[in-house]
Amino acid sequence: MPNTCFDTDHFEIPARDAEDHTVRITVDIHPGQARIVDHLVSRARHGITDKDALLRWCICWGVYTLLGHPPNSVALMEAKINVLQDDQFEQQQHCLSISVQKYLAAGNLDAARRVVSHCQEEYRRISCGYWRERWLSTLTEPLDLLQRHGVRIRIRDGN
Repeated sequence: MPNTCFDTDHFEIPARDAEDHTVRITVDIHPGQARIVDHLVSRARHGITDKDALLRWCICWGVYTLLGHPPNSVALMEAKINVLQDDQFEQQQHCLSISVQKYLAAGNLDAARRVVSHCQEEYRRISCGYWRERWLSTLTEPLDLLQRHGVRIRIRDGN
């Protein structure tokens, strides 16, 4: 049954006050945060399709949270983990392709197939859809390499 109390208009935070004033701020953010914001905007999560509107909502939610009870340390750490995961992804996103290339160069088709199959299973277990999609996207090149060598791996649909 759909939630009839949910209204995407509630997520819109105006950029101007009642007297038509606005304030512009410049903030340096981690590239991973920018990628997550772009992802959320591209998916129109909660009906937000504008980056500025999403950032205003994030500021509003963050300020609301901080004005109340301080968040517990686990919640703060989990929020920071997204940035750490982005760093890890950026450093490791090509490792699978490199490994597959090395196995194929050595003529070890079975090892190349096994490592891609294993990674596919592990990546499918990632609970956060954003990270699951990003890691699964790293399978494209290794699968193409394997296919060029006559090795086919069936990619399962669904989570």
